[in-house]
Amino acid sequence: MNHKLKSSLQNINTFLGKIETGLLCLIIAMMLGLAILKIVMRYVFSASLLWSDIMLQHLTLWLCLLGAALATCERRHISIDVLSRILPERITRWSNFIIDCLALIIVGILAYYGFSFLRDEQLSEAVLIGSVPLWWAKAIIPYGFVLIGIHLFLQIGIHLMGSERTPNPVEGASD
Repeated sequence: MNHKLKSSLQNINTFLGKIETGLLCLIIAMMLGLAILKIVMRYVFSASLLWSDIMLQHLTLWLCLLGAALATCERRHISIDVLSRILPERITRWSNFIIDCLALIIVGILAYYGFSFLRDEQLSEAVLIGSVPLWWAKAIIPYGFVLIGIHLFLQIGIHLMGSERTPNPVEGASD
């Protein structure tokens, strides 16, 4: 039963990682397309896209938060590995577990305040393009932290099921 649950948690983590990878590729393509469109509009048609700079800023925000979620999925997020170099492996596993639990608490707090920020932004009448509210572009803030939290929660579950280490679910998967 534990092996089946651990496998399910790993599959969910992998699935989310693949979705995030696809979204990141789409965002990069959108950013490149928008940058090229800006150049063509400016130098060929002597016109500008007033909304393009703010759109690029918000796409960068999406890129950062989705990238952070993917890094958490793959356990490639920024970490200080001094403890893993000086402590025995068994203790290192448990210190990683404690760090993941603390990170989950912090991400939960950030998500809470992100949703509070988003509620305030929904009161604004600012638009991104046409009638698209600007707060839609800012929605990645709380939801990005929720995604990071989901990955941490899954990795804590995988750890509790007895995994020696959390495998890299997106890259290096054997077929």
